[in-house]
Amino acid sequence: MSEQSQTGGVTLWDLLTLISFVVPISTAFAEGKASHVRLIGCLLAISIGLLVGVCCAVCMRIALLRVGGYLVRTKVSARASLWYSGSMLIGAFILIVFGGFAGGWLTGNMLRLLS
Repeated sequence: MSEQSQTGGVTLWDLLTLISFVVPISTAFAEGKASHVRLIGCLLAISIGLLVGVCCAVCMRIALLRVGGYLVRTKVSARASLWYSGSMLIGAFILIVFGGFAGGWLTGNMLRLLS
């Protein structure tokens, strides 16, 4: 991860960042659709999903800059670099699942409060 230089294109981390942005939006919209709310409720569900999705994407980018920057600045062994990369991927998958859960849960609670 630290020895590769990106000259263009999309990396795995970019794809995971996009997924962490989209999953809360889709779960929030699905929760809103399952609640049989009107247009205002669907717009509220999408806005909650957008808010959670942006927070997840920002967390993913901060993690990439901090850990990736650390690996570039310091001379760590290949084994430690592999360990950091694996930990980052596991953390990314946990954040994606949490974002989906949080988007649906927040939307469901907000729609129950409004109806």
